[in-house]
Amino acid sequence: MDTIVIRGGAELEGEVVVSGSKNAALPLLFATLLTRERSVVRNVPSLADVRTTIQVLEHLGARVTQSADGHEV
Repeated sequence: MDTIVIRGGAELEGEVVVSGSKNAALPLLFATLLTRERSVVRNVPSLADVRTTIQVLEHLGARVTQSADGHEV
């Protein structure tokens, strides 16, 4: 893994929240069709493409629910 070293007068501290990626979420949602087991996909962004993908999954017979834990398929 690459490392970036920053030298400066003050030490930085804090947290960064990284949002989910549509390009990762869509294939993962479709991959849930490959198993009969319950799948949970977390950190899925709320985008039109994701909502359309969920509609396609439901049309194919999947049951999709959204909870605090993520999207359960």
